[in-house]
Amino acid sequence: APAAMAEATVFTATRSPSPKVALRVRGQAPPPPPTRSSVSKSRRLKTRQTRNNKLRISLGASSGPSSESYDTRRRAHGAKATTSESNERNKSRWLDVPRVSYHGVPGAFSSLAAKKLLPDCEPVACETLELVTASVTQWSSDIAILPIQNTLEGTLHDIQDRLVSSGLHIIGEVNIPIIHCLVALPHVEKTQVKRVLSHPSALAQCSTFLKEVDAVREAVYDTAYGAKVIKSESLEDTAAIASSEAAAKYGLKVLEKNIHDKERGENIQRYLILARDPAEYDESVSYKTSLVFTLDEGPGQLFKALSVFALRDMNITKIESRPLRANPILSTDEGTKQFNYIFYLDYLGHTSELKCKQAMRHLQEITPFFKVLGSYPSHG
Repeated sequence: APAAMAEATVFTATRSPSPKVALRVRGQAPPPPPTRSSVSKSRRLKTRQTRNNKLRISLGASSGPSSESYDTRRRAHGAKATTSESNERNKSRWLDVPRVSYHGVPGAFSSLAAKKLLPDCEPVACETLELVTASVTQWSSDIAILPIQNTLEGTLHDIQDRLVSSGLHIIGEVNIPIIHCLVALPHVEKTQVKRVLSHPSALAQCSTFLKEVDAVREAVYDTAYGAKVIKSESLEDTAAIASSEAAAKYGLKVLEKNIHDKERGENIQRYLILARDPAEYDESVSYKTSLVFTLDEGPGQLFKALSVFALRDMNITKIESRPLRANPILSTDEGTKQFNYIFYLDYLGHTSELKCKQAMRHLQEITPFFKVLGSYPSHG
C-alpha cells in the first residue's frame, strides 16, 4: 500500500501544471528534459494559433491582440532568419502565409477571390474539386475556397453536394463581381476567332455575346486554363473567356471586356471558405449558419421544419432542395413513388446562440437526417 501511494504521488506530481512546485520521491531520478518531439508539438500549436488568428481577422471576427502587424509579431517572438532556404520556405508557408486551395490554375476567379479575402495568402491550384477539399483534410493547405452561387446561373450543385461529404466546416463567405473578358494572342483580332474556350458556367453567362461572335464553344475545366492553353499552344484562331488578370499572366490581349449577359443583371459570385475546424464565435459579429436536412414522408413535413425558425423569429436567407443522391425515390403511404429531397438552408445566427441551439435541437427531433455545415461571419 505505501508503494502504491508513492506511485500515485509521483504520477500526480509529474503532471503538476508548474514544474517549480512538482514533488518527487526521494531517490527517484529527475524528470527527463523535453524531447524534440514535444518542442516541435509546442511550436506547431503556436503556429496554428497564429495562423487561426490571422484567418479570424480576415473573416470578420474581432481583432484583439492578434491584429498587430506581422512584423510586430515576429519581433515579439524573436524571429530569426534561418540559414536553410528550405526552413525559410517552410516557416513562410505555415506561419506567415495561409495556404488557400482553389479549383483551377493561376488567374482563375477563385484565386482572385482568395486574394481578396486574404491578400497575403499563398494560393494552391488544384485540378479537381476532390483535390481542393482533400488538400485541406490532408493538411496540405489551411483553407479551401469554392464558388457556390452565381447571380446569373444560380447554385453550383456539384459543389453544394460536396459540402455534405467533405468533412470540412464553412468558416466564411465572400462575394466578388465576375468580369468576363474575351482574350486572345496579341496579334489576333476579334474577327479571326473561330473557337472560344472557357468553363461551362462562363460560356453560359456570356451566351448572348457568343451568338454575335459566331464561334464554336469548347468547355474546359477552368476559365484561366483556356487562356493558358492558348498561350502554350499558340492558337491563333482561338480565344478564351477569362479574367483580365489571367490575360496579363499568360501574355494575352483583351479583345472585349465585361461580356456577360447584361440583360440578366449583375454577375456576382458567392464563394465559401472551408476549414478543418469551425469558426470561433464572437458576440460582436453577425453570423450566418448553413445546414442540410431531409424530411419524413407525409403532409406538412416541410411546414413543421420551417416553423422551427418562424416560432423563434429567425431569418431564413436561403432554402433549396435537390433529389437525394443516395436514396432518390421515396415510397408514400398511398403506394406511389416520389422524389426524396435534401434541403439546403441558410439562416442568420450562430449555433452558439440560445435560440439557435433550441431551433437546432427541435429540427433534429423532427428530421431523419440533419447536419450543420458551419456558422460563419455574414457579409450581407
